[in-house]
Amino acid sequence: MKETYKKSQIQINPIDNLAIHLSSAVKRLDNEIKKNIQDKEVIVTNVSSHLIMGKSKKIRPLLTLLFAKILKYKGNAHFNLAVCIEFIHNATLLHDDVIDYAEIRRGKKAANLIWGNKLSILVGDYLLSKSFKLMVKDKSIKILEILSNTSLILARGQIQDANNISNAQLSEKDYLDLIFAKTAELFSVSCYLPAVLTNKSLKIQNELREFGKNFGMAFQLSDDYLDYFGDSKKMGKNIGKDFLEGKITYPLIHCIKNSSKANQAYLNKILKKKKRNKAEFLKVQKIMELSNTKLESIKFTNKYLKKAQNSIKRFERDSDKVYLDNLINYLLIREH
Repeated sequence: MKETYKKSQIQINPIDNLAIHLSSAVKRLDNEIKKNIQDKEVIVTNVSSHLIMGKSKKIRPLLTLLFAKILKYKGNAHFNLAVCIEFIHNATLLHDDVIDYAEIRRGKKAANLIWGNKLSILVGDYLLSKSFKLMVKDKSIKILEILSNTSLILARGQIQDANNISNAQLSEKDYLDLIFAKTAELFSVSCYLPAVLTNKSLKIQNELREFGKNFGMAFQLSDDYLDYFGDSKKMGKNIGKDFLEGKITYPLIHCIKNSSKANQAYLNKILKKKKRNKAEFLKVQKIMELSNTKLESIKFTNKYLKKAQNSIKRFERDSDKVYLDNLINYLLIREH
């Protein structure tokens, strides 16, 4: 893939760069988030603040703000939209952490460990409800309809994810459907709804939808890759979490499909166990070396990144496009 910036720039996180570039809009976004998580039930504010105002990069709302800028949107509805998207995302995180028995989220104790599962789920539901109230405010039936459908798709993705724990028979196609629903769909609407707000042509809307979808797919596939092949010290977290939890992701699917019968039997056996350990993870990494899984995972992620890049060629002359290019390249170098 074509390099779009100098090597020295690689050291700077492009998500942080984008936030700096959009600093005035981000400041307003943060103020709108704080305002909208204030509730007479103080526990709602506390749980929401713990998660949303933590170390979140807010990449999805940042993309919404960036595309609104690129498309020269003059109104204020994109702020409500960005808040809505961040609320929907955080609602799914609260639900996921309960399902996954998570202990850490964004570098601190997960909300479900502090306030319990019931309150985490209920506050997640609150954030979903709040997001729809925000969109009703802007009186856009079309956007409300799109986001309602997105919430349905996200819920389906969470169900598919929970239903496929330790499922060694999960196919590549079914996994791609799962990560589209769980991850890529929200990226997609984050990117193309500004085109709806600005009444752009269906062609432009579809291009931005495709960008968000393919970027979101690559975003999840990159996470899949790093959980097996990332550097724990550089990432600041342990690898192998997906494997230990029994989650079937792209590297494992590729490995099972391309391994010897003996290794396939081993993988099937350990995935049927209620718990797996570090020694088994290290052995799986060795099996992945034999099946060339590391290189193939990079190639597979790169395929989606190229599709994402092709979707935004019309903005080549826009100075803001460099921030999109940097985000695309970042997914290839996140472990460095």
